[in-house]
Amino acid sequence: MSLAEIESKVLALSEEERRQFVSWFYEHEDEIARPAVDGNDDLSDEQKAELTHRAKEIEEHPEILESFEESDVVKMFEEFAHARAQKTPTRQG
Repeated sequence: MSLAEIESKVLALSEEERRQFVSWFYEHEDEIARPAVDGNDDLSDEQKAELTHRAKEIEEHPEILESFEESDVVKMFEEFAHARAQKTPTRQG
């Protein structure tokens, strides 16, 4: 499944289903994101240490995170789609 398909499916969810998805996502974020960080040789040891430090800080002090509205998420996905469209070459045939 492509990122565009995932975005489309997430945006098709009801508000309650999106809330549930966000909750699930954050509960499993380490399982989803951590392998990409651990396997990324483009990051220096200092950068990896900083990411680990920040993740631990957020885990210990979740109140430091800023809340956001559903409209912010919709806007974010729209911006991602727009940016991807800008990078995707058009096919000519």
